[in-house]
Amino acid sequence: MAPILASMLSKFVSIALRSRIRDDDVIDQMNHWATAGLLAALAIGTGAKQYVGDPIRCWVPAEYKKKQFQKYSDSYCWIHPMYNIPFDSAIPFDEEDRWFNDVSYYRWVFIVFLLQAFLFKFPNLVWSELKNYSGLNVSKIVGMSWETSMMTQEERDKTMKNIASFIDRWLKTYSQYRFSAITQFRDKFSSVIFCFGKRTGNYLSGLYMFTKLLYFANIIGQFFLLSAFLDLNFWTFGIDAMRVVSKKGKWQDHYNFPRIGLCDYKIRQLQNQQTFSIQCVLSINMFLEKMYLILWFWLMMMLVFNSINLIQWLYRGFVPSKGEEFIKKYLLLLGIDSKRQKKLFKKFVRNYLRTDGVFMLRIVAVNTSEILTTDLLRQLWNKFKEVHHIGGEDATTPSNTLSDANHNEMGGGGGGGGANGGPPQMPQHRSNSIPSAPQVMDNDDDLPPKIMD
Repeated sequence: MAPILASMLSKFVSIALRSRIRDDDVIDQMNHWATAGLLAALAIGTGAKQYVGDPIRCWVPAEYKKKQFQKYSDSYCWIHPMYNIPFDSAIPFDEEDRWFNDVSYYRWVFIVFLLQAFLFKFPNLVWSELKNYSGLNVSKIVGMSWETSMMTQEERDKTMKNIASFIDRWLKTYSQYRFSAITQFRDKFSSVIFCFGKRTGNYLSGLYMFTKLLYFANIIGQFFLLSAFLDLNFWTFGIDAMRVVSKKGKWQDHYNFPRIGLCDYKIRQLQNQQTFSIQCVLSINMFLEKMYLILWFWLMMMLVFNSINLIQWLYRGFVPSKGEEFIKKYLLLLGIDSKRQKKLFKKFVRNYLRTDGVFMLRIVAVNTSEILTTDLLRQLWNKFKEVHHIGGEDATTPSNTLSDANHNEMGGGGGGGGANGGPPQMPQHRSNSIPSAPQVMDNDDDLPPKIMD
């Protein structure tokens, strides 16, 4: 019994851990998971009523005494259009004048709910399919970082160092190594068209902004879709319902969701045709009006959340200082003063991490914890200093390191030794601009691999 319980517990933990691994934020998950699940549940509810129960029951003339007549009437009116006329109004004699309030939409509610669920899931499918073209599996980075939360400090440092090494190779491999008119054109439009930003460090962040725009456009389109489908102004549907409740104390929309509909059908008897107008009970509409009222409140809430969330991410993406503030906060937790190392800090954020690197750290922070994000950033900071051969006191005074290197290169040292009289320090680079990635010439065949994931 104990091994069985242990196996069940391990499976439960693995499922819970997998469900915790995300590569987007809470608002995205509310769109493609919570809202899509809500719409799927509504579709199942209406589908069970329509295809399992009795969605319609019609009143037939007295001469229809046999049960098959009743079934024929119910089946006919279910698949043919129906209209609604109040009981205090006479039925128009001309058949064309009867269709001013067509209520035949209820047969397609199940399909429309499924379509809405797919539309909420679609932006996530775009993100999931296109993100891997960046060369980095963001969800795997988040998952590996999250797994270190239960490790010892030594194991966590080792795992984080491996993750940082992989990210470092990704940052170097997908950096710009050719410079031509085409690359200049591509770099110029990389901030607008994300597919051009793979080597300029804008691909992941640009794709994520595009996904955010899809979520926002979808929520706007949902209101227009339901307005056209239900033949009403769905933007004010909930407001009108609350206004009626405040005046009458209850709300029932018998015009848009009538409980009784009329159905016309003709019966051929020898050479004559007889037209019957029978009334049918649409019990499903009693549930549909409540479903759509709940859906209105939910969509309004999602509209507000998506609008605020889109503005936040656009502000973070198009204002470079926000990325620097984000990194600076975690460096302060590590005891690193970015003001004293201003030049080195800016190179770390702008040249080494770039927009995609900062975005990746944001996603890790959103889906794990600040402790794990701090550990990962510490390893990346150490990797960055290794690239620039900076350590110890040099890490705190990057400007002096650069000036000494330039002084030795220009012959300012006069062959003298270092600060302690030792051998002269050889310059590490040939200019003040310290590259964040290997500089490769056009005729160099030893190019780094492009696919790291």
